[in-house]
Amino acid sequence: MKKATITAVCGMMAALSVVIMFITTFVSVLVYVLPVLTGLIVFFVGQFADKKWAVGVFFTTAFLSMILLTDKEAGLTYTLFFGYYPLIKSFLEKLPKALAWIVKLVIFNVAAVCIGVLGVVVFGVSAEEYKEFGEFTIPLLLGLANIAFVLYDIAFSRNTQLLKILAQKTQKAILKR
Repeated sequence: MKKATITAVCGMMAALSVVIMFITTFVSVLVYVLPVLTGLIVFFVGQFADKKWAVGVFFTTAFLSMILLTDKEAGLTYTLFFGYYPLIKSFLEKLPKALAWIVKLVIFNVAAVCIGVLGVVVFGVSAEEYKEFGEFTIPLLLGLANIAFVLYDIAFSRNTQLLKILAQKTQKAILKR
């Protein structure tokens, strides 16, 4: 495939990702959903072109999200986990299953803690949100986030083939032109 075509598609995917992330400015309830969706776009680019192009889309989207978004928590969520996770998932799954899950959970929990700390310390997210249930708020939120991550990972694994087929069909359609 021509490099100009790949560059154009990757540029459009990065722009689409930033626009999707920008929606969190108006619909704050999607602060965790839309970074997941944009991570799928990164995975799609990895299948359409290859991983190095997907890394470029990730960094472009992460940089622009952190600069342009007013909701920094969405930008952090994308940048520190959901943007790159679809790219490293296949490498992690080459490990023995139990070790792969341990590594995945460690990466997720480090990212989740960093998102929370950076959100409060650097970007001024209200620390009061983390005290709503007293001393159990942070462990409760982290536990629920881990459950959500496991469900996300399983759903992602089950739909990987669908995304690969979509990328191949898109690639064929573009090559016909």
